[in-house]
Amino acid sequence: MLSKDKLKELSKLKTKKGRNKQGKFIIEGLRLCEEAADSGWSIESVLFTRSFEQKTRGEQLLEKLKTSNSELIPVKSQILAKLSETVTAQGIACVVKTNKWPLRDMWKKEVKVIMALDGIRDPGNVGTLIRTADSFEANAMLLSDDTVELYNPKVVRSSMGSIFHLLVFDEVDLEKTILQLKKRKFKIFGTDVKEGRSLDKITPFGKICLLIGNEGEGLNRGLLELSDEIIHIPTSGKAESLNVAVAGGILLYEIKKKRMRDPTP
Repeated sequence: MLSKDKLKELSKLKTKKGRNKQGKFIIEGLRLCEEAADSGWSIESVLFTRSFEQKTRGEQLLEKLKTSNSELIPVKSQILAKLSETVTAQGIACVVKTNKWPLRDMWKKEVKVIMALDGIRDPGNVGTLIRTADSFEANAMLLSDDTVELYNPKVVRSSMGSIFHLLVFDEVDLEKTILQLKKRKFKIFGTDVKEGRSLDKITPFGKICLLIGNEGEGLNRGLLELSDEIIHIPTSGKAESLNVAVAGGILLYEIKKKRMRDPTP
């Protein structure tokens, strides 16, 4: 049974302030909840409707969550709708504890490809870039302190579960971190709409970090100066620039393709 006080506390998770204070966020829908259940992230509680429980995949998911010490709470669909950020709730929501990894975790792992986001403000772009980085086997992502919050509901939804697969560090001082990466022999690739070497001319081998800048202004001057090489995607149409998430996908695809074709140049 969900008490009024509990519902009030959960409602606060719809705001960034509430998520930061409680160290939790809400995910909705079958697929996201399945991804979270398989990820090892801590799921504090599960809210579900009786109709969801009667579905085959719903029953299977709830059985799995029972074994993870999550509190299972049946609720009416109207209650779930009050916590939902989507137009049509899918009958399940999970309250997940946020993860805040220290940067030293990155040094402990065999991280070779990093994508860093500088001042990306659109949550859909950030979530899509997380999903794309996961798809093309980037090992980690860095989100600057002026990039949209990692646990923004639109970021989480548009990541399509990749937020649970990828090592993502948020609220990062990128300039200080890039200096640390350079000491560890990472090659830093900055990006620009028109300037720098063409994407097809780069040699993205060894340990690399790809910097992606703000939708309208691009990378800040400090990060451009720290870059070992500036690259751009050559285009031939009339559009002034590509969407930042599309550009990030093209860059990661080209990097992966070159690394696969010649892994030991």
